[in-house]
Amino acid sequence: VWSLTTMVLMFLLSFRTRQSLQRFWEGTGLLHQMKGEWFDTVSNCITFTIKATRTKKEQVDDFRHTIVRLMSLCHGSALEEISGMEGTLETIDVLGLSNDTLRHLKDCVENHCFNKVEVLLHLLQSCI
Repeated sequence: VWSLTTMVLMFLLSFRTRQSLQRFWEGTGLLHQMKGEWFDTVSNCITFTIKATRTKKEQVDDFRHTIVRLMSLCHGSALEEISGMEGTLETIDVLGLSNDTLRHLKDCVENHCFNKVEVLLHLLQSCI
């Protein structure tokens, strides 16, 4: 009886461990995929503005700096949401964004209870 109970318990334990490891690696893979796709998006936007730097250098630089900052904030916010952390993750110079943008983001999240990542993605699409 004891050996049968031990065998069943070991089977259940190994099954649960294998299943949890599969979920962990799937989640890790999805996080890397998210980071890669967002990086590709920003890289493409920067690449597509190369010709415009000859005639509108200041506007192109502002656009590039804005999308990099917004995507950095978006990625950090997504990781915070997934992890359930209370603090904030380090991002690229959020204070480089305009006060209107930061005020709009704060208003959408705090007053209207919108998802921060979705608001940031919308802001990125509006910039593009």
